[in-house]
Amino acid sequence: MHLKAVVFDMGDTLILNDRWDYDNSLRRLLKSLQRDNVAVSVPFEDFRRVYFEVRDQLYEKSESSLEEVDFRLRIAETLKRFNYELSHESAIINHAVEGFIDAFIEDSRMEDYVPFILTGLRDKYKLGMVSNFAHAPSLWRILRHFRLPRFFDVVVVSGELGLRKPHPRIFEEALKALAVTAEETVFVGDSLKADIYGAKRVGLKTILVENVGLRKNPFAIAGELDPFPVEPDSRIPCLANLPAALNALQSS
Repeated sequence: MHLKAVVFDMGDTLILNDRWDYDNSLRRLLKSLQRDNVAVSVPFEDFRRVYFEVRDQLYEKSESSLEEVDFRLRIAETLKRFNYELSHESAIINHAVEGFIDAFIEDSRMEDYVPFILTGLRDKYKLGMVSNFAHAPSLWRILRHFRLPRFFDVVVVSGELGLRKPHPRIFEEALKALAVTAEETVFVGDSLKADIYGAKRVGLKTILVENVGLRKNPFAIAGELDPFPVEPDSRIPCLANLPAALNALQSS
């Protein structure tokens, strides 16, 4: 097999979010709104309850249609439930998103060896990234924080394309931008549903990273809890094992 490209998932594959405190991000979001004189009298617990109701409703729609919903719409709809009418594109909501992502970045981490792995891979392959992230500017902030953009020839974000993995088009956009075929490409991710199932049905080879993120992912459990019973071409415990796994696929 002649491999020309490696495409990565971002969250819990390259950047690990196992220490992320969602409530901390929400507190920062609400504090930002309140500094802008919005939802000043709304208690955090009330805001949190309504936010998750809105988020889960939007998630349900996205999971069935695979259409991405702008993260800012969650905030606008949550505020609407408290009788605040703001456009999701308003400066106030954009400031609030920045507060949310500030906390997200503080809680995220990347293994020290990841830049060395990517540096080595760039000598052999074109590199791409495909990420489900509902606010593309925030995804780019995270990548810049970890100094990752320099490694990638293309980054496809669901928040820009309007479609989420496992929709075929998000993978096809990456292939088109990299000028490679599916047969020449390997997808590396931690989700059986979004990453492995999605990539395999487009024809990509797949490597499942069974890291800390996978252990909190219900779609990673084979059998009755896994509605997408697919088997990756290779399984690795962490990205440190990726070069060897690629070599094995290359020689198969």
